[in-house]
Amino acid sequence: MQHTSLFHRIQQEKAPEILSLIVEISQGDYTKYEYNHELDVLEVDRVLYGPLFYPVNYCDVPGTWNEHDNDPLDALLFSSSPIIPGAMVTGRVIGAMEMIDNGEIDHKIICVNAKDPRYDHVHKVEDLTPYQRKDMVTFFELYKIPQTGKDTTQVGKFMGPDETAEFINTCIEAYKKKFAPRTA
Repeated sequence: MQHTSLFHRIQQEKAPEILSLIVEISQGDYTKYEYNHELDVLEVDRVLYGPLFYPVNYCDVPGTWNEHDNDPLDALLFSSSPIIPGAMVTGRVIGAMEMIDNGEIDHKIICVNAKDPRYDHVHKVEDLTPYQRKDMVTFFELYKIPQTGKDTTQVGKFMGPDETAEFINTCIEAYKKKFAPRTA
């Protein structure tokens, strides 16, 4: 069976340094969209229960599979402006944020928009402003409290480029294993 979903058609040819991303949620939005890989559409998962909004563009990473949470990798994309859900964007990887969500490893890959010259100087998480880093951590520590209670999510440290590259490569290999064509 040939996969027709963008999730399967978009290849990560320049990974782990550069990723092709599908924007699920625009920076500043309250609505949580998720890319439905089977139907090849964005669908509304929920509207956030509290007064928080996404501080960055939130993306799906096609061609990856995080075996810890049984989902594709998530990426946080810094860009000068919100990007509309459903758009494909090129993200330059600068690190990752360790995260546990409902007891599952759900690290967030951190990228900058590779086509935004305002982020040309950002090559690692430490190059972001202190408030950009703080907003990311604060949002992911708090955004589920109104829905599922305190301590639902825990944010750990920021991962460097080497550790992030290893994690991305592991998730690309997991995708290949999970979705490889089956032969009889």
